[in-house]
Amino acid sequence: MMSLFRWTCTAAWVCATVSVGPLWAQSGPVIPGYQQFHGQSRDAAGGEILWSELNCVACHQQSDAELGNLSAKAAPDLSLVGSRVRPEYLREYLKDPHQLKPGATMPDVLGNIPSKERADAIENLTHFLASTGRLQESRKRSREINAGKNLYHEIGCVACHGPREGIPAEAAQLKPLGTLEAKYSIPSLAAFLQDPLKVRASGRMPALRLDTDQATKLAQYLLQDLDVEVPANLQYTYYEGNFRELPDFTKLDSKESGEAMSFDIGLAKRANNFAFVFEGYLNIAQQGDYTFHLDSDDGSRLEINGKQVVNNDGIHPKNRRSGKIRLESGMHELRVEYFDGGGVKALDVLMDGPSGLRNAYVSDFVFLDPKRSTTEDQSDQFQIDAQKVEQGRIQFVSLGCANCHQLGDIKPGVSALHGPSLADLDTSQGCLAASPGKAPDFKLTEGQRQSLTSAIQRRKEPNVAAWEPEQRVRRYLATFNCYACHERDEIGGVTADLNSYFHTSQAEMGDEGRIPPTLDGVGAKLTQNWMAKILNEGAKDRPYMQTVMPNFGGENVGQLKDLFASLDTLPEHPPIEIPETEGRIKATGRHMVGDKVFGCIKCHTFGGEKASGVQGIDMTLMTRRLNHDWFLAYVKDPPRFRKGTRMPTAWPNGKSVMRSILSGDADQQIDAIWIYLSDQENAAKPYGVGEQPIELVAWRKAVIYRNFIQGAGSRAIGVGFPEKANIAFDANDLNLALIWQGAFIDASRHWTGRGQGFQPPLGDNVVELPGGAPFAVLDSPTARWPDVSGKDAGYQFLGYRLDEANNPTFRYRFGDRTISDAIKAEKVNEFSSLNREITVEGPSAQPLMFRALSGESIHALEDGWFQIGQGLKLQVRGAKATIRPGQNDLLIEVPNDSRPTSFQLKYVW
Repeated sequence: MMSLFRWTCTAAWVCATVSVGPLWAQSGPVIPGYQQFHGQSRDAAGGEILWSELNCVACHQQSDAELGNLSAKAAPDLSLVGSRVRPEYLREYLKDPHQLKPGATMPDVLGNIPSKERADAIENLTHFLASTGRLQESRKRSREINAGKNLYHEIGCVACHGPREGIPAEAAQLKPLGTLEAKYSIPSLAAFLQDPLKVRASGRMPALRLDTDQATKLAQYLLQDLDVEVPANLQYTYYEGNFRELPDFTKLDSKESGEAMSFDIGLAKRANNFAFVFEGYLNIAQQGDYTFHLDSDDGSRLEINGKQVVNNDGIHPKNRRSGKIRLESGMHELRVEYFDGGGVKALDVLMDGPSGLRNAYVSDFVFLDPKRSTTEDQSDQFQIDAQKVEQGRIQFVSLGCANCHQLGDIKPGVSALHGPSLADLDTSQGCLAASPGKAPDFKLTEGQRQSLTSAIQRRKEPNVAAWEPEQRVRRYLATFNCYACHERDEIGGVTADLNSYFHTSQAEMGDEGRIPPTLDGVGAKLTQNWMAKILNEGAKDRPYMQTVMPNFGGENVGQLKDLFASLDTLPEHPPIEIPETEGRIKATGRHMVGDKVFGCIKCHTFGGEKASGVQGIDMTLMTRRLNHDWFLAYVKDPPRFRKGTRMPTAWPNGKSVMRSILSGDADQQIDAIWIYLSDQENAAKPYGVGEQPIELVAWRKAVIYRNFIQGAGSRAIGVGFPEKANIAFDANDLNLALIWQGAFIDASRHWTGRGQGFQPPLGDNVVELPGGAPFAVLDSPTARWPDVSGKDAGYQFLGYRLDEANNPTFRYRFGDRTISDAIKAEKVNEFSSLNREITVEGPSAQPLMFRALSGESIHALEDGWFQIGQGLKLQVRGAKATIRPGQNDLLIEVPNDSRPTSFQLKYVW
């Protein structure tokens, strides 16, 4: 039986290419995942989708068999439906949901009640639902409709709902929207679009992470045919004159005054040189902190209750000024002043506030009269009848509405519609009958009834097998319409009819930059944490792709993480041993991704900084997103994982073309890049990222750079050696602060503009040496190293001298002693090291200690070598060195001698 079932299931998925015509031209609930992949086969797999999408478990108890099924789709939460949906729509929808919205999954539960009782029930339920809130209206803004149209057809709405202008022939994956103008107002639809999971928790309508401005523009487009009269809500006064700043309007004579429906500067009677004062009452529903924005060209000012909140005065191009104020709930006096001094004219007044309010138009919350709102006291306003509300509350339970819908703390009734359990279900009766009789009527098609019957019969079979992981994955991808954008196992993907609606900001990337990626092997590709993040929150990993990966809710699709991981595997790559220190490995990785070797940064952004070519996925995200073994396999052979990719094959046939790097070993080179990128946003920028540097290069002689160096203070002296070892000496604290390898310094920060800020080292493998005072006299061998340094500790800088190769010797005084610190570089093979000779002159009554290293993991090696962890190695010659575990440092004791005393240090890292 199982082998037969698997064959029929697989055959059904292959039917994806069958055209079934526009779904809203057919009867029955429109469920794209069923219609696209099971509409022709009418099999048990399709019936399982219907079982969950029609929420059959709300009335019928399932069997105890755990078959790996999706949880049932919950009906919308109706707790605040009155603030979201027009009462008239609720009334008509209750009368005949399938007539008002063809394809609805809501059954007609009142169709077989006697007509008088049915009419009363519809009216009572309408009043009850309308009592949960009041719909706020907003006026139409023509300039936002086109912006909303672009959003709709670019961010992904079109993938599930189709283009609004014309319907494609192959519409099996599309969900009709119905007549939205009859249902929503602009503010209520915008609020729903911002957080659809709040109302429809099952995630079939996902969240696209829209801000208030985007949601409002989408609502304006979707409701462009909405025809509602919204009365004026602002008083305006109009002035003319040549203004350079906002005038004292009390000293001016106005040209006109009247009422406006927004901050409409289009009311001006001349093209330029005019001013407006707008006044009204701002209705604040929720106490809290509000931020107001004035986007204007030219000057503007906003006052609340006589207090200036935002000042954007003066002649200037359109820009934004903002101000914050705490407001109590209720009405507040609002005043906005504006003038135009010539040229472009613009004024937008927006606000942010509690509960996710972002870039909302202030005019939507303003009224002319503090005792009235635009939705109150209108003769044609729906009037709520308290008696009908109470009757509706009772019937909401008794008629079974509470079986499916949440509404506050209302619970389903014991005697409300409860059908037989699945085990006892007669598939020829009730909802599955051609004429359901007293049962809810879903208007099922014959094919849908057959599919449900097949699923129920399969559930009743003894020892029925659970769904296999791949079948479960297919159900998820079909149910949530992932196949509208993504392909997996040659199923789904963008259809030819909708292909042109997928856009990219990087046209040169071709389809790879605009078509969502295949899901083949995604479980091997993405880390479990990143997969969970995508499923829980959605993602925007590909900023060049206009289509947004939505948030379906982790509770709904979270199981895909483990399912993908169990199905998609790669052979485990054996451990890669790189015979270098971690710092050198990272330096090599950085070198390879830069523009002097493989040039990865030419096509990938890095830490948000643009690439020189196309703007591929940010490299600092890679080790967070990708599994290590997948990364190793992918960069060796990108076309194997994505056909037609623009990602080049830098290691053809698994061989390296860079023989001088890590012995030409491809695995070591790729792993070095991975280890370097493991620092993520803290990874040092590769060469070629960002603005062109002014790189100081040492050639034959060392280069000196005195300026603000990050990690070495404001009196830093940088030295770059030809051997590609570099130092930064802190002339305040008189210590060697930093050592690093590779490139020396980028002088562009200090040599252009005002030269502000600290410049970090340009090279790699940066090591911070102990800060503070370099020498100290300690009271005991275990005493803490002093906190004071520089002048406060008795130090005096005596400058530095350079030899013929510009190698520096830094000189300073500490008490009665003079210290000379001579530093040179040498290079062995690929990497450089530093030699340092410190000479102390002058007597001292007490032994002098030099702090050479600090850190918790200092350990001794042979021949005078010490190491911090697996990193920096230091050899001490000519003096005694002691590790102090309690203080986590390495101290060198300077012999107490009247003659000059020297000791040598060698740094290898």
